Amino acid sequence: MNGGASRSPKTAQLYPCGRSSRHSRGTESAAKFEEWRARLRKHIAGQGLKYTEQRWKIASLILSSGGHLDAQELVARVKRKHPGIGAATVYRNIKILCDASILNESLVDSQGRAIYEVFDEAHHDHIVCLDCGGIFEFHDPKLESLQDSAAESIGFEPVRHRHIVYARCKYKAKRSSSLNEGIERTRL
Repeated sequence: MNGGASRSPKTAQLYPCGRSSRHSRGTESAAKFEEWRARLRKHIAGQGLKYTEQRWKIASLILSSGGHLDAQELVARVKRKHPGIGAATVYRNIKILCDASILNESLVDSQGRAIYEVFDEAHHDHIVCLDCGGIFEFHDPKLESLQDSAAESIGFEPVRHRHIVYARCKYKAKRSSSLNEGIERTRL
């Protein structure tokens, strides 16, 4: 999934197709949370907004969630943990967290929903499985070099990019064929 970017420890997750994945799940250090809190305070002060504990509760819950989540999932998680915080407050804070480089809109899924993840300085790209909806991270230096060369060859200097591959799961096809072979053997 994550071919090179330095990330926090992972815990296993099983996707509907049976593929095993690994996502960060709240394993960040207290020092990292304090760094994020300081970044949020600085950004909010620069925007002339008030720093509130409610705002930090939203941020810390999102930061400890890990993985790739859409806004509705973020709202649901906040409401479960902090029922007094409304959806509108969460939506406003998602934008603030993105502007503060704490949260990142990493892609838009096949239903048109923005998907967010914790901002990471280490660049990575995504593969979205069209079979199970799983989002997998990868980094390939050769692909990065080819993208840069392509842009430069037509007179552009690359600044940033978002590379998303939408794909069918070969694991699912292999698993289905193995299951079918097993069923056929038991019939004989």
